[in-house]
Amino acid sequence: MPPIRLLFALLITAVSVLNVTRSVRQSLTIDEAMTFLSFSSKPLGEMFVYYDANNHVLFTLLSRASFLALGDAEWAIRLPAVVAGVAFLVLLARVLVRLLGESGTAVAAWVAVGSNPLLLDHLVAGRGYGLALALWMGALWVLLDGGEAGGGGRWAGAGVLLGLALAANLNLLFAGVGLGVAYGVWRGRAGGKAAMGMAASALLTAGPILYPALRHATRDNFYYGAERWAQTLDQFVWQTLMPVHGEWDLVAALIWANRVAPWVVGLTALGIAGLWRRREALFVALPMVLAFGLTEAAHRWAGVRYPLGRTALPLFVLTLLAMAALATVPRVRYGVVVMWLVLTGSHLAAARWSYFGEWPGDGESRELARVAAGQEGPMCATWTLLPALEYYRLRYRLPAPEMVPNERGPGCAWFFAAPGDRQWPEENGFVEVAAGAQSKVKVYRNPGL
Repeated sequence: MPPIRLLFALLITAVSVLNVTRSVRQSLTIDEAMTFLSFSSKPLGEMFVYYDANNHVLFTLLSRASFLALGDAEWAIRLPAVVAGVAFLVLLARVLVRLLGESGTAVAAWVAVGSNPLLLDHLVAGRGYGLALALWMGALWVLLDGGEAGGGGRWAGAGVLLGLALAANLNLLFAGVGLGVAYGVWRGRAGGKAAMGMAASALLTAGPILYPALRHATRDNFYYGAERWAQTLDQFVWQTLMPVHGEWDLVAALIWANRVAPWVVGLTALGIAGLWRRREALFVALPMVLAFGLTEAAHRWAGVRYPLGRTALPLFVLTLLAMAALATVPRVRYGVVVMWLVLTGSHLAAARWSYFGEWPGDGESRELARVAAGQEGPMCATWTLLPALEYYRLRYRLPAPEMVPNERGPGCAWFFAAPGDRQWPEENGFVEVAAGAQSKVKVYRNPGL
């Protein structure tokens, strides 16, 4: 096996083993638990009674199948995301090798993408983001591998993958449209026919999957997002660098990011114009510009929120792919590689292996929930901890009744307090009996019950 292929195989294997280990060992989080309790654990007839943005429909269906076949352990609920994570890493390597050859530049690009802590979290967590990205990357590879000679079957296949990506996460809409338009530009005269063929197959694929859930959707269901691009960037940097907040000046880091990142994205977009003779590279780079443009247009004309945190992951991946396309130009390559190395260094400094950066308070929910196994009584908690604790109450058949919906009350035998929410149990005479070393969650017992 050539050295670069062997290196890619080792890197993909190492990251995949890490992802599998995390899927087994890490506690379920609030969003994962909400998806499981409200949708994937329900009978099919009850899964589509209402809609919420938390329901990533295709992932929910696959997670339900995994749950029914393999049980309610964390790894079973997350299995579709973990398998998709492996596929994403493999497809990313194939796309980069196609662009940059079997070179150190391709490896540097792969590591810059694959080392992002927020992305790695969502190649494990039981949500639809990693699945959608893997399916989108599959569509890119199908089109790229066929080149300009691709026919109707290839267009239809790519459209099916884009439709499945949309069904896995609606957040991939603009990335999918961007890819279709970019391919139409690449194909020249046949571009319109190719784009229409992909659009038709994508809609025919996504429609039957999404309709049962989306028929209940209202504008209020799409509540997650940012009001300004600066907020998008701040949240993405904050969640990526979370583990090193105590060592770095986060405010200074955000100011630095707000100054540098727009220039990087802007210069990348401008540089794409110079790829007009490198048509394959142009095809890979153009979706970034189109996705940013569509996002801006949707915000201005339809009030759609900008991406926030995890929903910015498609833009991150598209931007790094566009930079890889620019790296096909020899005079640009070295500058791009330097940026990748800097980015990789910051990612590795912020690496986290025992919890998810967006949900640090749930990092020890599994262990802390078992504290309540020794004595009956209602379990109460800070609202952010309730879904995961309810999952563990059911999974471990704890003697406590259903979690108290109003978070707290005089009948609470147990209270699980997130940092900053300890005043109520302490004022009401609760006694601390356990605490999470990483999450800082404290467990209190009511001695009067």
